Amino acid sequence: MQTSRKLLLGSILAGALVLSLPAAAHCDGEDGPVAGAALRALEAGNVALALPYAPAAAEVEITRAFEQARAVRALGAEARALADRHFMETVVRLHRAGENAPYTGLQPKGTDYGPAIPAAERALETGQAEALVELLTREVRHQVEERLERARAVPGSAEPRSAAEVQAARERVSAAFAFIGYVEGIHAALAGGVHQAATTAHHD
Repeated sequence: MQTSRKLLLGSILAGALVLSLPAAAHCDGEDGPVAGAALRALEAGNVALALPYAPAAAEVEITRAFEQARAVRALGAEARALADRHFMETVVRLHRAGENAPYTGLQPKGTDYGPAIPAAERALETGQAEALVELLTREVRHQVEERLERARAVPGSAEPRSAAEVQAARERVSAAFAFIGYVEGIHAALAGGVHQAATTAHHD
């Protein structure tokens, strides 16, 4: 169990930091959890349903946008659609700002963000982590093996015997340190660095 937990945390770092995937990317989705909460807030007439998805500092702006959207919605179907989208965009934008992440607009419904996010959502719904752990374990094992093979495949020695061999040696050293850096990043995740960074970013 401890090994699985370490592999799970390492996979999170590998995906979030080393592989440079967009942070919380599905939160940009028109059918994602943040936009969904914004729409539910409008339907229920209760802005509180949207507020948990953004930092406390954003509450004034969200509330103002909510009140404007509710007023515009009463003007007809077309106005309602425009008001709904504007409010969803506002909440998503402020959610992303709270994570210190860029916002480039709502992504279309059905956007494929890969298998990890649906697996994580199922784990949250069911309380069962096994399928998620297996998915991430396979991915981190694949990444480590592939990167190790790539690093070892760089020709030459790290200890040049002449000036002519220095460039090849430099490339070999660079490949080795790239692999070590990847592993070091996984170790940082096991020490809790990713959780702390994510928590700090969300509340900034």
